[in-house]
Amino acid sequence: MSEKAPLQWIRMALTPLPHMEETLSPTVIFWNHETGELAGEGVEQVQPLIDEYVKAGSITNRSGETIPVTLPLTDNTALGLVLSQHYWVSPQPVDAPEEPPHDTPLQ
Repeated sequence: MSEKAPLQWIRMALTPLPHMEETLSPTVIFWNHETGELAGEGVEQVQPLIDEYVKAGSITNRSGETIPVTLPLTDNTALGLVLSQHYWVSPQPVDAPEEPPHDTPLQ
C-alpha cells in the first residue's frame, strides 16, 4: 500500500476583516510552506503587509505574547498571525496553485 504524499500548497481565501474592508479586497493566495513561496492574484496585496511585520521584527498576539516575525513564509504561526490581523483566512491544502476563473467571484 503506497501512501499519498502530503500536499505542499495551501490555498488561502482571504476576506478582509470589517476594519480593513475599505482598504483591502477579498482575494486568494497560495502558499508553499516548504519553499516559502507565495503565488496567486493576491500576492501584490498581501506581500507588503507581510513585509511590514518582518521590518518590525515581531507581532503581538491577542494574549499579549510577542512572536518573532523573521521568516513568516516558512513559519505557519507567524504567517497566520500576520494574515489574521487583516483577514479572515480559509485555508485548504491543494496540489498546486491554480489560475482563478475570470468569470466568477472569489469563493
